[in-house]
Amino acid sequence: MASRHAGRAVCPAAAPAGRPRIVFVMNSILTGGAERALGTMLRTANGRLNQYEIHLVLLDREPDRRKMPQVDQRHCLDAGGSLWRSAARLDRLLKRLKPDLVVSLLVRSNYACALVGPRHAKATVLCERMHLGSHLAGRYRGMKLAALRLMPRLFYRRATRVLGVSEGVRRDLVDHFGVPETLTGTIPNGYYLDEIVAAGAQAPAIPLPPDYIVAVGRLVRAKGFSLLIEAYHRADPPVPLLILGEGTERAALQADIDRRGLGARIRLLGFLEDPFTIVSRAQFLVSASHNEGFPNAIAEAMVLGRPVLASDCPSGPAELLGGRSGGPGIVIEAPNGLIVPDHDVDALSAGLRRLTGDAALRDRLGAAARRRMQDFSVGSVTSRYWDIFDRLIGLSPADACDQPPRPAKRSRR
Repeated sequence: MASRHAGRAVCPAAAPAGRPRIVFVMNSILTGGAERALGTMLRTANGRLNQYEIHLVLLDREPDRRKMPQVDQRHCLDAGGSLWRSAARLDRLLKRLKPDLVVSLLVRSNYACALVGPRHAKATVLCERMHLGSHLAGRYRGMKLAALRLMPRLFYRRATRVLGVSEGVRRDLVDHFGVPETLTGTIPNGYYLDEIVAAGAQAPAIPLPPDYIVAVGRLVRAKGFSLLIEAYHRADPPVPLLILGEGTERAALQADIDRRGLGARIRLLGFLEDPFTIVSRAQFLVSASHNEGFPNAIAEAMVLGRPVLASDCPSGPAELLGGRSGGPGIVIEAPNGLIVPDHDVDALSAGLRRLTGDAALRDRLGAAARRRMQDFSVGSVTSRYWDIFDRLIGLSPADACDQPPRPAKRSRR
């Protein structure tokens, strides 16, 4: 049983005989795509949850915003957002746990695991969910940016495997951070297609206008909502824009909306546990994001057969939509959606006008989007993670899955 001393978890020193120990590391359980990916990974583990002892390590003490499958033990390191506290406390925890495999998701978790994971685990897997180059450049400057760019170059090569969520993410790690190509791989997000469609068919929990455009994402600078508001203002489409999400930029975005006199036409609806009922009824989804790994909001809209207008940011949208952007102000019709240059308000505005004014185009792109997402069914995607984990631990998939069930244990925190 884990207990806390000064915000740190004290854990057993060794795994039960015959049951290898896997430790998953994340910053916290919030509402992002990485948290959803980890939940999907655990739900699709099948008999491996009987074979492996699973630990979940959260670097920060935050309220859970997403329900996760039960694991053997949870540990909160209470690092308060600090990379160095994260690494130091994770180092002490892994020394006690002596894991067979450590798997991390998200940038700070990956940095901490790259620093200390190889000292204590037989294998370390870093799952990079962000296009690291543009993510760092969008948040940091000066010496801090230089130091954070240097760390992956020095330490990611110590990992056993480094997995990018898109090919653009993987190439960025190889080309700009010196990660040896032989260590890397690409595994995209997987989706429960039928569940998303069924959820979208439910009755909405809030009243909706008869026609509208939808955008989904955290209200932070990297998601480009201020640019989207400007593009919407210029385009002056005949339908309102509903924005789903919460974040630190909410007050500034609302002030921008009010200043432009758009309060009746652009609504910030906040975070919704189930956005699918709203997305499924939209004319289309628009994304002005400046940085993505593998964009869940775009992918889920495509599952629901909604056409997409997206900025060609690094990385993910172009891979899903099947094309790249053109020159300034140009809207490109890719096989599975419309794509415009990143940071290009004129092109985004033109794309809004084009999609709102052409129902046949919306129907065509929506059908293509739904077909495209058949490639990302959860069963065929997430099994690739477990195949890698099994090989690194030294068990075959049959060894890992063909086990009698063990009694469920309560999740501990």
